[in-house]
Amino acid sequence: MLVSVIVTVSYIVSYEVKNALFLFYTEKTLPGHCVSFWMEDEDNLCADAEGFVPEMIEHKTNNYHRFQCPHAGRFQCRLTNLVFEMEGKGEVLYRIDSWDTNVLDGLGQMKPAGPLYDIDCFEGSINYLYFPHCEILTDQAELAVAHFTDGNLEIIEPLKVTNTHVIIAIRDLSIFALISKIFFAGPINAQVLFFYKPVTGVQNLREMHIHLLPGNVPLTEVKNQYLDFTNVRTSSKCQLTPGRKYKASCGPYVPQPQVETFERDHGPNYHPAFVVHVESVRITVSLLDENGMEVWEPHQFFLTGGNTDLLNMNTDAEFVNKYRQKLIKRVSSVMEIADCLKSKQMITDEMYSDIQAAKTSHEQMRLLYIALDSGGAAVKVEFYNILKEKQPFLVDDLEAGPSEA
Repeated sequence: MLVSVIVTVSYIVSYEVKNALFLFYTEKTLPGHCVSFWMEDEDNLCADAEGFVPEMIEHKTNNYHRFQCPHAGRFQCRLTNLVFEMEGKGEVLYRIDSWDTNVLDGLGQMKPAGPLYDIDCFEGSINYLYFPHCEILTDQAELAVAHFTDGNLEIIEPLKVTNTHVIIAIRDLSIFALISKIFFAGPINAQVLFFYKPVTGVQNLREMHIHLLPGNVPLTEVKNQYLDFTNVRTSSKCQLTPGRKYKASCGPYVPQPQVETFERDHGPNYHPAFVVHVESVRITVSLLDENGMEVWEPHQFFLTGGNTDLLNMNTDAEFVNKYRQKLIKRVSSVMEIADCLKSKQMITDEMYSDIQAAKTSHEQMRLLYIALDSGGAAVKVEFYNILKEKQPFLVDDLEAGPSEA
């Protein structure tokens, strides 16, 4: 892409470049005069960001994501799509907080346009934060970032709004949230998420939850509220209009309710839009608008694992859950395991490529655990069997050792 920029400001004597941000400085006789602008193809703004999978740690009374930044640059979290532009090496702790009533009341006429992030940085500094948004017509959404600190609210205007992110420069860290000053009556980037579990006491009956959510709600936040469900990974992206009604088509099965209104739901509770009880291992689902037009094409799902299957799988799957942190640290030949899972079609081509591209075995294992968590007990049992075959001494050592993870 060819980009041309002409700047006509008198007395410019020097400039510097911080990634895509150009800063021009004027003569000393004109203090404080500075011109800055971004020059980049916004479709590829985060293309040069280095992806990472954060560690999960307990910090005080909450669970946090931890990113240990190795050097200056842009880094994109694979779980939240947050991008941190770092000045140098450092450690970032962040988590998604709840939109409680007190926080919402402080916004006045403005409304949440994304999750509420609690961000802190140690032994380093963040120059810029990139918040993922779900707007299609960004020029009409009037996006900004709310910064909550010590009971005060500061509205930070963006340096730039791209097709995917809102970028701000920061001075202090605490709680941030993407907000909109006005919402227009148009579609946004959204996602359709599926979770299911066997119904206790009823042979071959499964309860499926269908969620309609804004595209910038992290999947991990929804999964954390449905730990006893299996998430079905699929191509979830679609465009939905807040305030409009939609209905799920589920073949012979009737969802409850039959029609639901799509809203901008950013938590704290993620309730399903539809609940379906399925008596087969196979179901085809599509999404229609109120006029019967298809807005998300039909997808076929296989809901493996009945009640008896789950009882047999519990021990092996629990091993994978129980020793998560130790397996992340100690499994060395991750691609050997990923190859086996891919050959059995238990991980997607996209996930396999992400694992292959990761730079360390630790990060490969964190990515693999995302696939294991999404695949449910059956995939975890297969992982356990492959691990026992490929690295039997590791499995024996963990099973014979102390019980703590």
